[in-house]
Amino acid sequence: MTRRVSEDERRRLIVKAAHGAFVELGFARTTTAVVAARARVSKRAIYELFEDRTELFAAVIRENRHLILDLPRPPGEDLPVLETLVGIFRLDIDAEAMREREAILNLIARESAQFPELSDHLYESNILRSREELIEWLGEQRSLGRMEIEDPLVCAGMLMDIVFGALLPRRRSADPADHALRIGHIRKRLEIFLRGIRADKTP
Repeated sequence: MTRRVSEDERRRLIVKAAHGAFVELGFARTTTAVVAARARVSKRAIYELFEDRTELFAAVIRENRHLILDLPRPPGEDLPVLETLVGIFRLDIDAEAMREREAILNLIARESAQFPELSDHLYESNILRSREELIEWLGEQRSLGRMEIEDPLVCAGMLMDIVFGALLPRRRSADPADHALRIGHIRKRLEIFLRGIRADKTP
């Protein structure tokens, strides 16, 4: 007897299959037929849940956006600013999770460059609010007297460049020592940034 699959489970299977296909083949070569075959569902089943490939791509990013930034932060968090930034930028995850994260970051960067409408859709539908959430957090820290910053927008851009610029190297490596070295370098860069804005000073 064939087990009946719930709509939520079918959606999960489709998004998982689309994730693998988009990472491996890219947006242009990932058709609904490819996703249907990988998810072992019909194309009709996909269109019952997703309007088009753009919506399917958006669902993949929505499902994995927690890998980009961990914001907003828990209420009442009282960690040193450096450790909070380590948490925000998910620098404390293991190597396997980091590889998953790099795949998502590469996917967003690569496909948004080739298909600007994808990037537009992600921002217009509030699926990607990483920069905006970081700006809000920086503004809160300034209000609390923990940072001396004039423009949270500029600082958010600097922080994202510091971290993501180092997380997406041209040369990929599976060596755990390389992973640890990269994270160590990012922490040092964050320390330099925080000294520059006098973070964690006494209000």
